[in-house]
Amino acid sequence: MLRKSLVILLACTVSGIAPVLSAAAVTVAAPATSSHGAPAVGGTPDATINTLDAVLLKSMQGGRRLGYSGRYRIVAPVVQKVFDYRRIAALTLGDYWQKLSPEQQNEFVGVLADFTAATYAARFDSYNGEHFAIVSSQALQPGAEGVFSTFTEHNGKVHHFDYILQKDGDHWRIVNVVADGVSDLSLRRAEYTETMQKKGFAALIAHLKAQIAGYAKGS
Repeated sequence: MLRKSLVILLACTVSGIAPVLSAAAVTVAAPATSSHGAPAVGGTPDATINTLDAVLLKSMQGGRRLGYSGRYRIVAPVVQKVFDYRRIAALTLGDYWQKLSPEQQNEFVGVLADFTAATYAARFDSYNGEHFAIVSSQALQPGAEGVFSTFTEHNGKVHHFDYILQKDGDHWRIVNVVADGVSDLSLRRAEYTETMQKKGFAALIAHLKAQIAGYAKGS
């Protein structure tokens, strides 16, 4: 039986509401190919998550042998395909999204995709018997589904990764990840809109690029 609070969180995300942070509606762009031009993958929600889990496991198994750049090259193409970055971008920036020019929107989508791939490549960097598993899935509304999974460390500690996916043509793409009860979309929205308000778009892009560079140097 799914926790009621989690179901509410998932429903809020797919309906374009920023959960936890605000009840204000967010304008969501129609599904579209990202600036990188990568198509979606996954004929079912479970297939999309299995695709992501498989490449993260491959990154972990490559570890130091591949180094950060090698892990990034493995992870980036798949991450680009399984996430709906244009929709995520619209949700994280809220009202600021519509104020950006098409060129700025494309730039933000591209940097957001690079940042996600860099984060995965930096964090999933070693392997010691860890494994992923899909526990269950549930339809949230037509064209939206939640997939509930676990990541078990070598010491037996279990982390919960709950995904919200929306259908894009014949495929399913991720629009939010709730890691151990914390919504990635909500965290990003809080950080990015504050930066936009106080410092502007150029500062947000610079901030994300600096974080990407930091991941590369830290490997």
